Amino acid sequence: MFKMWNSDSGSAVVNGNGDKTVKSNNAAAAGTAEGSENKASDIRPAATPKRTNMILKGSKLTGDINITSDLELSGDVDGNIRSFQDSNIVLKGNCKGNIETKDGSVTIEGSLEGGNIIAGKEVRITGKFNGGEIKAKNKIYIDGEFSGKLEAGEIEIGSRASGKGELRYREFISIARGAKVNVQVSQSQQEAKPVDKPREKETAETGPDSAIKS
Repeated sequence: MFKMWNSDSGSAVVNGNGDKTVKSNNAAAAGTAEGSENKASDIRPAATPKRTNMILKGSKLTGDINITSDLELSGDVDGNIRSFQDSNIVLKGNCKGNIETKDGSVTIEGSLEGGNIIAGKEVRITGKFNGGEIKAKNKIYIDGEFSGKLEAGEIEIGSRASGKGELRYREFISIARGAKVNVQVSQSQQEAKPVDKPREKETAETGPDSAIKS
């Protein structure tokens, strides 16, 4: 069932059913002969920062891009951007194609034309999305221009958002006052998990007339 919502009438809310640790004992200052002791086993190495690839403004690329780390794109791409890992993709330039990251998030500050977005975590749009469909496992946040179908666990439409399309949520949706949208809203059902039915035990009936054959 679809619900028509025009934000000019107000707002709507719909709810669905690393560090280092060093220990030392320094007794020299107190005049003792025990000395100082640093326990190397208590030192934890700092986590290596995740690398981010950058495509600078003014760059123009044609063809698909496959990445294994984070990507910040300020140039123009005519092609698809894809990651089969937890890469986070930030688009500050322009892209004509699809954007997909298996376990990461996608941020659109520039524009995406004629493509789809699939994200294992979240999608955030403050720029422009004029494509087909956005699917996010967790949340979609829109505070820019959009046109197309949005589907996620949570959908939040900010006050500066404008656009039209279909909003399909599983758990929660909100449309802020001031947003200029013409959308169809529907709730998708949670994916049902199959339940194994316990197997009935076969029992043999016995009685006074029963005979046991050997």
